[in-house]
Amino acid sequence: MSVIEIDSNKLVPIEQHFRVSAGPGAGKTHWLVNHIKNVLQHSKRLGSYRKIACITYTNVGVATIIERLDFIADRVEVSTIHGFIYSNIIKPYAGFIPAEYELNVKRMDGHDDHIISKKRVKEWITNHVNVGRLSHPYTLNQLTNIPNNLDAVGRWLGSLRYVFDAGNLKLEADNSQAYYWDGTQRRNLAKATCLDKLAPGFLDYKKLFWRKGILHHDDVLFFGSLLLKKYPFILTVLRAKFPYFFIDEFQDTSPIQAEILSMIGQTETRIGIIGDKSQSIYSFQGAAPQHFDQFNLAGLTNYVIKDNRRSTNSIIKVLNHIRTDIAQNGIRNVEGTKPILIVGGHEAAIDEIIKLSGEGPLATLAWDNITANAMKRKMQSGLPDRDLIIELAAKDSNTERRSVIASCLQALELAKQGRFKDAIKEMERNYRDIADKEKRKKTAFKHLTFLLTKYDSFKSEPFLNFFSIIRTNVRTDVANLVRGGIKDFYENYSYEQIAVCVRIDDDDSENRTIHKSKGDEFDRVLVVVKEKTHLSFLLNPNLSTEQQRIFYVGISRARDLLYLNVPELDVIHEGRINHLIDIKRI
Repeated sequence: MSVIEIDSNKLVPIEQHFRVSAGPGAGKTHWLVNHIKNVLQHSKRLGSYRKIACITYTNVGVATIIERLDFIADRVEVSTIHGFIYSNIIKPYAGFIPAEYELNVKRMDGHDDHIISKKRVKEWITNHVNVGRLSHPYTLNQLTNIPNNLDAVGRWLGSLRYVFDAGNLKLEADNSQAYYWDGTQRRNLAKATCLDKLAPGFLDYKKLFWRKGILHHDDVLFFGSLLLKKYPFILTVLRAKFPYFFIDEFQDTSPIQAEILSMIGQTETRIGIIGDKSQSIYSFQGAAPQHFDQFNLAGLTNYVIKDNRRSTNSIIKVLNHIRTDIAQNGIRNVEGTKPILIVGGHEAAIDEIIKLSGEGPLATLAWDNITANAMKRKMQSGLPDRDLIIELAAKDSNTERRSVIASCLQALELAKQGRFKDAIKEMERNYRDIADKEKRKKTAFKHLTFLLTKYDSFKSEPFLNFFSIIRTNVRTDVANLVRGGIKDFYENYSYEQIAVCVRIDDDDSENRTIHKSKGDEFDRVLVVVKEKTHLSFLLNPNLSTEQQRIFYVGISRARDLLYLNVPELDVIHEGRINHLIDIKRI
């Protein structure tokens, strides 16, 4: 496979399929925006009504591209892949989806995360096609009435995803997720006597949601693929509307997404993919590094950008130490300060960074959500070792109560980040019975404002205090907590311990996970490494492992100053990295 080396300002022919490989900071988005402008200026196929489709992975990425396109953005449809498929395939052609899938098109309104509900899990098991084959210790009563079993089935269903099987899509779940804790150890539901009997009912589980018009994110891909295969005229319409189709961050796409793009690109539409297989860090969503290399269309031309426009030479040296397939060249050509690895606690590390480089913006990036939120909240003690929001969903059998509490919590934390529009939208979920949209929004705003005024009174108190405020002032119809494990849960954990587990989509704060920093850059970066074994990305680089790719992405966000923090480091390992990184113990 021949590869043409270009720089981020190089224009390429517009009437060809292409793949552009480029490392972090290479200017992929800069190149893509220039290419779009070049197409708009020189294409003879666009005319007055046709558009360019530009797909990127996150809403933050969408906003960045639209901003850079400026006044010509109306000639380009910029969206996420799910947003594009929903708007251009699902919404206009949902009526063609076969009746056997039982999708309630009239109630369909966008797509959401898959939230596990014990009520729906019980309903699914009770009406399962194999319910008569269930036997001890996994009878119908044992699966639906023993909390541990129900929790395990819920976790298992939470791992559902679509995979290809002989060219067709089927539902598959991760059997390792069918587990519970019995107080001392993790136990899994048996494969042969339980999971294999339940697996044939996956589609029926999905139909529980589809009948209510609820689509999960993966369902958008499933139905999009289904419609394109069953009704080829939709492809003709898409190709007529979008003669050019460009996909940024292609390494993050799943096989289903790649298949849809391949179908669109078979005739007329020119497909261009831009990405970096060494920044593929979304395996939990079906992405893998090899998908970037394997994507192919007739006549596709391969390009590579080896420049790094973002970082100092000292930071690029570290990146090139970790990676061997692309040796980046520093366009800024500024040597910069040598990166520093601080050994000790992360709060002490931040104090040390302030001593070294002063006050000012500092992006802290962590692998896991809880650590990132703890940095944001300056929370030093009482950190949970597991996701308490997942545990809340598993323990609270009252669907309505759980939904209200989770929604109020999410809305409140969104508001604390200044994302009031998103917060009000989340809060509106609690007032769906109010038909008047304006009245519903005002009600949500009123109660959100009230909770914000009370925030300091409950943030450090047991979560039960927050629940009591909700039940007294926000949703008085929510069932009370009487006794048992769920009340113990509300009493034993503080609001802050549960809030630190909240996941904020498109988090653009200074303290976030590495996953949510993709596509962004910062002058000063602190990458938090929780365990010394995770430093293998420096000590024994191997980007075939996703763990190492995650940290590679993290350190590559830095423009001028890069700091790493690890709680401990063996002295014997210092000599292997001190030529690249200064080590400071505190």
